[in-house]
Amino acid sequence: MTTLDDFDPAEIIDAIRQLYIGREGWLAPFPWCEEFHFRLDSIFTRLKVVSRKKTRGTVTDKIVNMSGIFKPHEECPQPRTVLIEGKPGIGKTTYCKKMVYDWATGKQEAEDCFPRFQTVLLLKCRDMKSNLWEAIDDQLLPRDVEEDVRERFFNFIRQTQSNVLLVLDGLDEVPTSKLPVFKEIIQGRRELPKCRVVATARHEAGIKLRIYCDSLLQIEGFTKEDAREFIFKYFKDNENLAEKLVSKLENDENLSDMAANPLNTVLLCLICEEFEGTFPKRRTQLYVEIIQCILRRYRNKKELPEINEALVEVYDAQLRHLGQIALNGLLEDNLAFEESELKSHADELPGFGFLSVETGGSKLRPRRHYSFLHKSFQECFAAIYVCCQLLNKEISVDELATDRRYLEELKEVLSFTCGMVAARCEETAEDLIKSITVHLNDEKCFSALLGFISECRREDSDFHLKMARVSGSFLKLQGLNFEGQSIGETDVGLLAEALKVNQSLTELNLSGNGIGVQGATGLAEALKVNQTLTKLNLLYNGIGDQGATSLAEALKVNQTLTVLNLDGNGIGDQGATGLAEALKVNQTLTELILFNNGIGVQGATGLAEALKVNQTLTELNLSGNGIGDQGAAGLAEALKVNSTLTVLDLSRNNIGEMVLSELRLLQHDSCAILLGDQFPSWDDDLASLYDQVSDSDFDSDFDSDFDSD
Repeated sequence: MTTLDDFDPAEIIDAIRQLYIGREGWLAPFPWCEEFHFRLDSIFTRLKVVSRKKTRGTVTDKIVNMSGIFKPHEECPQPRTVLIEGKPGIGKTTYCKKMVYDWATGKQEAEDCFPRFQTVLLLKCRDMKSNLWEAIDDQLLPRDVEEDVRERFFNFIRQTQSNVLLVLDGLDEVPTSKLPVFKEIIQGRRELPKCRVVATARHEAGIKLRIYCDSLLQIEGFTKEDAREFIFKYFKDNENLAEKLVSKLENDENLSDMAANPLNTVLLCLICEEFEGTFPKRRTQLYVEIIQCILRRYRNKKELPEINEALVEVYDAQLRHLGQIALNGLLEDNLAFEESELKSHADELPGFGFLSVETGGSKLRPRRHYSFLHKSFQECFAAIYVCCQLLNKEISVDELATDRRYLEELKEVLSFTCGMVAARCEETAEDLIKSITVHLNDEKCFSALLGFISECRREDSDFHLKMARVSGSFLKLQGLNFEGQSIGETDVGLLAEALKVNQSLTELNLSGNGIGVQGATGLAEALKVNQTLTKLNLLYNGIGDQGATSLAEALKVNQTLTVLNLDGNGIGDQGATGLAEALKVNQTLTELILFNNGIGVQGATGLAEALKVNQTLTELNLSGNGIGDQGAAGLAEALKVNSTLTVLDLSRNNIGEMVLSELRLLQHDSCAILLGDQFPSWDDDLASLYDQVSDSDFDSDFDSDFDSD
C-alpha cells in the first residue's frame, strides 16, 4: 500500500489554493455586466447566520460566526457535518467561496475557533456527474496531473481525512435521483467517514438531509447595516447613488425586505445605476427590469436602434423558448442544457447574456453546455413561459394549482408567475390566487401563498390586499402554525386582510416571528371583524406596549377569541393597562398569557381592577415580570371578589414573604395560585425561555393541532 512517506501533496494542495484565490476570490456573477466584478475580500459583507434545532428545524436567535460553525453545542458535542440552509440568492455560494478563499489565503489560521485543515475541497454539486473522486479530479485537480499522482493524492486524502474539509455547495441543485449519493457522503458510510463536511441547500432540499447532519445553520442574509455597507462598497465612486438607494431602503419596507437577500441587493444596485434611482416594488418586477436591462445592453452592443416598445415583448418568442427550456430543466432536475436545445434561436440567445457556458473546470464534458446565471433566473424564465401559457389559455389556473410540484419544488416559479400575471391581467391573477387557495391543504402551502400574493403588488394600487381577501374568503383550513418561520410584517399584513373575511380559521400560531408593532396592529384590525378565531399565539414577536394596546382595543369588540398568548413581547405597564381595560368589557377571553414581559406595579394594579369585574377569564399568567409586593397585594384583593379565575401564575415576580403568605391563604379548590421561585438565579436567555414556554400547557394545546413535523 502507498504510504504518506512516499508522497508529498504540497504541490497539488498549493495548486488548489491558487485555484481558489483566482476563481473564488472574485465576485463576477453576471457575464452581461462586465464592469461588475469585485475581489471577494474587498466587497464581502458579513452574512447573518443563525442556528437551527435538529428536533424540528426551528430557527433560534443564536448567531453563529463563520469561525464557529464546528463549535460543540447541546445537540452534538463534536460536530462533523454542518448543513447551511437559506433562501434563493441569500448568499450560500458566496459563503462557501469566502470559506475556501480564507483557507487558501491563510486567513482561517488566524481564527482560533476554526479547525486547522490541511486540505479543503469545494465541490459544486450541480457539476458532480459521477462519484466523489471523479468530482474532485474534474473540478479541482490540474488538467495535466498524471494518473499515478492523482491516485496518490486520493490516498493521501483517505489517510489524512480528519484534516480534510469537504464543502458541498448547492445540494438543492442535485437531481432527486442522485440525492442518496450525497446522503452517504454526509453520513460517511462509504467515503471519508472522518472528514468534516459543510453542505449548503435551499430549505426544501435541506429538510431531507437534516437528520444526517450534526449542526444545522441558516443564512438570514444581510442585516440593514450590512446591506448599507455593501451598497457603499458597490458605489464607492458614486456616493450620491449609494445614499439615494440607502434612503429608499429606509423608507420602503418592501425594498428593505428585498435587500436582506444579497443577490437582490446586487440587482438593486445595478437597477439603481441603470435608472438613476428608480426602484421596483416587487421581486418579480426587479427580475423583469433586469431582463429588460440585459436586452438593452445587448441591443447597444449590436448597435441596434432604440425603440419605445417593451423589450420583453419585442423578444417574446426568444424569451418564451428560453422559458420552456428553463421549465423543462427544473422539472427534470437539470440546470444545464446542451446547445442543440436552443434550436432556431441558437444564434441570438447565447449573446443576450442570460446564459453562461459551463465553467466548472470540467474535463469530463468537452461539449458546449449552457446554464442559467443563477437558479433564481432559471425560475424567472420558467415563469415567463408559464405566464404565457396561462394568458394564452394553453393551460388553466386549476391545472397549475393542482400540480403539487408548484407548491413544493417549483414554488419560486409559481411566485414569479403570480407577479407576472398580476402585471398583465388582474382577472387571471385573481382566478389563480383563488384556485391555489381552494386546492391547498396545509399551513406550509398557505405560507407560500402569502408570498405569491405579495408579488401581486402593483404601483399605486391595493390589488395585493384584494388578493389577500380573495384568498381569505376561500381558505378552509381550521389551524395555521407559522412558529419560527420568519413571517414578517408584510406577510402578516396580508394574513390580517385574509382574516377579515375568513370563516374557517380557529387557531393561529405566529410565535417567534418578529411581527413587531405593525404586524400586531394589522392583526388587531382583523380581530375587530373576524368571527371565527379562538386561539392566537404571538409569543416572542416584539409587539411592545403599542402592539399590546392595539390588541386590547380589538378585544373590546371581538366576540370569539378565547386564548391569547403574549409571552416575551416586551410589554410594560402601558400595554398591560390597555389589556386590563379590555378585560373589563370582553366577554369571551378565558386565557391570557403575559409571561416574561416587563409589567410592574401599575400594570398589575390595572389587571387587578379588571379581575374585579371580569366574569370570563379563567387563567392569567404573569410569571417572569416585576409586579413586586404592591402589585401582588392588589391582585390578592381582586381574588377576594373574583369568582371565575381558576389559575393565576405569579412566579418570578420579586414578591416578598409577607404577601406570599397572604396569597397562600387565598388558595382554594376553585383557584390555584402558582408562586414558584420568586428570585431565581437563572440566565434570562431568549432561547432558553422559548424552550420553557414551548413546553407549557398552552403551547401543548397548539402543538396538538399544529404538529410542524
